[in-house]
Amino acid sequence: MHITEQQIDDALASQSPIEGFVSEGGFYLSIREYVPYVATAVHAGHRVREELAPYYAINEESRFKEEDPYTDAFIESLPITLIAKDSRYEYDLNRAPENAIYDVAWEQQVWHSPLPEEMKQRSLEKHACYYRVLGKLLSKLEAIFDAALLFDVHSYNWQIRHHHYAPVVNLGTVQVDTLRWRPIIDGFKKAITAKPIANINVDCAENTVFQGLGYQASFVLSNFDNTLVLPIELKKVFMDEQTNELYPLVFEKLQRNMHVSITKTARLFSQLCTKKVKRPRKAQQSGLDPKLVQLDSQLYKLARNLDTLHYVNPTNIAQEKKRFFSRRDYEPQFQYRPLKIDPYEFKERLYRLPVSHLTDPIVKDLYRKVIDNYATKIELITQIGRDQFLYNSLRYYGEPSTTDIANAHFILHALETEPQPEKNIDAKAALIHFQRAIEQMQIPCKVSLSSKIVSKAMVDNGKKLLLINNSAQFSTLDIEALIEHEIGVHLVTTLNADQQALKVLHLGLPGNTYTQEGLAIYRELMSGNMNLTRLKVLALRVIAVNKMLKGERFNDVFQYLDSSTFISTSEAFALTTRVFRGGGFTKDFLYLRGFRDIVKLSKTRKLDNLYLGKTGKSLLDSLDTLVEQGIFSKPKYLPTKTIDIQTKNPVLSYLIDSIK
Repeated sequence: MHITEQQIDDALASQSPIEGFVSEGGFYLSIREYVPYVATAVHAGHRVREELAPYYAINEESRFKEEDPYTDAFIESLPITLIAKDSRYEYDLNRAPENAIYDVAWEQQVWHSPLPEEMKQRSLEKHACYYRVLGKLLSKLEAIFDAALLFDVHSYNWQIRHHHYAPVVNLGTVQVDTLRWRPIIDGFKKAITAKPIANINVDCAENTVFQGLGYQASFVLSNFDNTLVLPIELKKVFMDEQTNELYPLVFEKLQRNMHVSITKTARLFSQLCTKKVKRPRKAQQSGLDPKLVQLDSQLYKLARNLDTLHYVNPTNIAQEKKRFFSRRDYEPQFQYRPLKIDPYEFKERLYRLPVSHLTDPIVKDLYRKVIDNYATKIELITQIGRDQFLYNSLRYYGEPSTTDIANAHFILHALETEPQPEKNIDAKAALIHFQRAIEQMQIPCKVSLSSKIVSKAMVDNGKKLLLINNSAQFSTLDIEALIEHEIGVHLVTTLNADQQALKVLHLGLPGNTYTQEGLAIYRELMSGNMNLTRLKVLALRVIAVNKMLKGERFNDVFQYLDSSTFISTSEAFALTTRVFRGGGFTKDFLYLRGFRDIVKLSKTRKLDNLYLGKTGKSLLDSLDTLVEQGIFSKPKYLPTKTIDIQTKNPVLSYLIDSIK
């Protein structure tokens, strides 16, 4: 769609969204929402006017090498963008008007013969239009927010230039008041270097390759006292400079990292430098990309019934338990539900989902990770009860590290300082306690007894049903801890996922098991319902998984667990079953690791967005951004009961803080 400068003026005056190709200027403007930051790609264009073609002495391929291809894709999903469509070889937006049209560029003659003045003037008029629009836009943002931030995104050649030092990201800050804006500059550097890109460690330096002396930065700094411009040069690690071939995986990772880094830096800028402005939020459903909604629906229909625990929990636990205790050298022969899905067709349909049609790099990255995760998950479930199951369990969940095992032994050596609470509550009585808690929390959920689960309690997310193991014995502390664990996390995150327009958080993001269990145990701690025995049980799970991986038999692991003084014989059997079910289920070591990592994370940032649904800790930055963008809504249900654990139980607090 084409828009005029007058239409832009009208939109700015009424603070209305506007988007389209600016007829007088040769660039694309997008204002989806009024926020205190803008992103530009002034060298992304490759287009030249037809009337200029006969005058060019330089061919298209050579032009492409010195343009900044794909930089538009790094910013196109942000709320406010200006993207050049014309080539810098017609007029360079990052040079002053008097120098904007090259005669010679990078030692190559640009024109066969001098350009007629009227052709030059048409190009310079487009240059002027760009800066008029940019000036009006920044004036509007400064009026709304008191300050504005401009991300001036470029890319640079390094293979054909041979720089002494070529960082992946270069910030040009020579023209910037670095004393005033240092927290924002450092915030961006910290964000962009947080994660490697396809095995490339991302380094960020200032003024090593370019100094940020371009005209756009000069224009902004000369005309706006409260706008910070950050000239960003990205090393072309995402493409082959010789052939102009794109490296898709590297590009997509860098695109995602740039999006996250820009939004995090913008959030920091907004907190530190702008006045508080309540911005109207679009209704979530109407604001979502229809292609995203369709993809999400297709993925959900395909994967919604693929619950690992439904298939990996043996159907004959009670019978095999009786046989085992009648003859201790007996190796239980567990049986499992048959898989109702053709795994090959499932994977074919999974990888045919049109993820490439999505434009937001964070959303695209998230859905690709979910799809890859489900491709591994179907292989895991397909092999339940077979030799290959253990291999696929290791692929999906991993295995205990030497640090995990050391942490487990450290905890197990701790001396009990309090008597263990008596487990004198049977399943029927426990069920009443859970029902009362659900009523008090006003959460839509039912409770039922079951003989087909290994754990003491488990949430059936699809049915919003809390299952209680009918053979389990509980203490009061057990029940209170399980209320926090099963209802306060597993059920609450299911209900929060219900509030989302997208279904992906029902399915679960990569790492959701590790995150969910870590969060659930963290809630046991912070609600005051954890003791040293519970911590030791988590440690035993790590050791049990490690013993199974070393080749020890079911009975050997059971004997080890049964010899401990703080769990019952029945609990030792249940824990051993958890580890050996399916053919070797390594999931249980993640509880202690997840707990440790959530405790550490809680000391540095808010955890609220981990409650959005079945989330993953490694994607928390992405979730924060997607909530900010309105793609996900804030969690409706959050935990409320929190105590000072260091005061209530200093010994337990010390042990937890000592876990490496």
